[in-house]
Amino acid sequence: MKISKSISRVLAASLVGVCSVQFAAASTIPSQTTRSTVVGAKTGMIPPTSSVQDLESTLKASYVGTYAIFGSLPDQHKLVLYSSVKQGGNIKDFRDQVIRMRLHR
Repeated sequence: MKISKSISRVLAASLVGVCSVQFAAASTIPSQTTRSTVVGAKTGMIPPTSSVQDLESTLKASYVGTYAIFGSLPDQHKLVLYSSVKQGGNIKDFRDQVIRMRLHR
């Protein structure tokens, strides 16, 4: 009888521990989601870049969504887009160009 009570207590303590960890992890999700999706895409300027790879690094560091779409394009399209922004430019305008290029419009 003592063993079954001990096992029950250990199981109960384990469940409480698991639930509290899951609750703590879940409590951080809304703030992360709110910042990344509700507010919307970041705005700003792309600094001048020296190559397509440099542009990709800049996009990856600051504009992940644009980086993902840009990365899916063929190299020829990347070069065309790079030439339009190599001296720097507005990310919104560049993002619109990337999306149009991806949609072949």
